[in-house]
Amino acid sequence: MANLLPEKIYMTNNPYDFYVNMPPHSTLIVNYLSNGKSTTIENFKTTTEATLITFEITGSNDKMFCILLNNANGTTSNFVSELIDPTKFTTEYSQLIQLISEIEEVIAVRIKGGGVYSMTINNKTLVSETLTNLENMRIRYIKRANALWASMNDEPVNGNGKPFKSVTVFRDPNYPNRWGTR
Repeated sequence: MANLLPEKIYMTNNPYDFYVNMPPHSTLIVNYLSNGKSTTIENFKTTTEATLITFEITGSNDKMFCILLNNANGTTSNFVSELIDPTKFTTEYSQLIQLISEIEEVIAVRIKGGGVYSMTINNKTLVSETLTNLENMRIRYIKRANALWASMNDEPVNGNGKPFKSVTVFRDPNYPNRWGTR
């Protein structure tokens, strides 16, 4: 038996109504991997029926483990389908881009020796954050932005689809054997 649900389902709204063409004498069990909830739809008729199933997720994506039971001959088949809510990806991605640019602004002023004594980003005041801490925050946000970008473009997270490709490496003249990433 073939997969009744596509490999990826892009939700245009949440909850999302989707019609499944259920084969005769079959049962489809859909298990959400994030929360463990399960939904069962059945077709006991002798003809194929279009059955409505409503998907609802809280995050930006969720995987579903599906089991299709053929009640007539007792066979089963398993498949995995993924629900994707693109609006949540783009909202988080734009927030990350803004955070990265604000952290880069603080780093630039700090490197120039400017008088940045405090700046508030996302309810966190960067009063006496060291340059290393700022760089670590920037790297963490860039990794998350790259992961979101890869997910939105259907590329592997560790692949070449990273929008932030360059990392400048500076050598501290006071410590010739120590390299830092900025």
